[in-house]
Amino acid sequence: MRDIAIIGGGLVGLCAALVLQHPGRRVSILEAGNLEQARSDGLNARSIALAASSVQVLRALGIWSQVKAQAAPIRHIHVSSRGRWGVTRLRAEDYRLDALGYVIESQALGRCLLDAVEDQDNIKLEQNAEFESIDQGATVTIGYRKNKRKQTLQARLALIADGAHSPARTALGIGYESIDYGQAVVISNVEVSKPKFDTAYERFTPQGPLAMLPLGGKRYACVWTLAPQQANLVCNQDDAEFSAALQDCFGFRLGLIERAGERFSIPIQRTRAAALHSGRCLLIGNAANALHPVAGQSFNLSLRDIACLHELLCEQPLAGLDDELSQLVTDYVKLRDNEQRRIIRYGDGLVTMFSNQLPLLDLVRAAGLGLLDLVPPLKSQVALTGMGMTFGGNRLLRGHL
Repeated sequence: MRDIAIIGGGLVGLCAALVLQHPGRRVSILEAGNLEQARSDGLNARSIALAASSVQVLRALGIWSQVKAQAAPIRHIHVSSRGRWGVTRLRAEDYRLDALGYVIESQALGRCLLDAVEDQDNIKLEQNAEFESIDQGATVTIGYRKNKRKQTLQARLALIADGAHSPARTALGIGYESIDYGQAVVISNVEVSKPKFDTAYERFTPQGPLAMLPLGGKRYACVWTLAPQQANLVCNQDDAEFSAALQDCFGFRLGLIERAGERFSIPIQRTRAAALHSGRCLLIGNAANALHPVAGQSFNLSLRDIACLHELLCEQPLAGLDDELSQLVTDYVKLRDNEQRRIIRYGDGLVTMFSNQLPLLDLVRAAGLGLLDLVPPLKSQVALTGMGMTFGGNRLLRGHL
């Protein structure tokens, strides 16, 4: 019998295990893949943006120094609209912070988390464990297959963290709402001739936002939202053609785009589970909310959800909370519903405002960016929302377990 079982050993699942374990609590992670397999690096690596609130979580876990050594800081954010004069600039120093956030290769963050998990005696990680079934009674019973053998795991509480197309969510009978934005995001790393190592750019175009995020040195992570047909086109271009198309869209604020890595095109959909829990099973990560990448909030929102659950559980061994667990899960959903809905509205609002080709709206958004730069309270609200600093606060988000 485990206290907590986590289905899904991605970044969210690993973080949840580290946050929720302590000497009186046993945690198991079931991961369908092999986390040790080699992954792409350099210009072909995938990256993730860490909000300031997520940095606090990693600091509380005692692994921030290892993560920071491999991350690039964002101290300035330059927001503009292609072909228009409106610009907004956000600076970390205005909020007495060293950085507004950081960018790190996903595999580097995963390695730090995996090392930390492997150092914990009360966390058991089962890799190549393919989920098959889930049943609830006095406990949660999870069926999975490993090495062609059926196995089961019993737990007092289960966290579902197996992605936007979650098999475990389906097995629980929980549906989901899906919104297709009619867009695709093209992801690639590039090298530029004039890098600004601590500056990120968000450039809004009629087709959607284009983000350029510093990775350190001359490398930038490009996250480019386009219509699906355009996304397929640029992904099939050779390096020179892709660099020229990106240069035309982004401009020359980082000099010339000298090299480009592999391109990946992913259709953009937002999914939200119809319910965040069923009995003692709680959905987290993309299984609960998979968001548009425009605001970079999916992973960061998940960590704030985990921080809330940590606050509710405190240091209690779950063995002493059997009768109260269902109420605890219900309380968690009530506490988190407000921010989750607010972040969804925030992202959808940006998509509506900045992915529309109506000429009048183009003028309005340009004026809005210029006005935002001149109104400090409004700009602060946008910055704090992006950093995840409007949560109301708890111990983990102050950097303490």
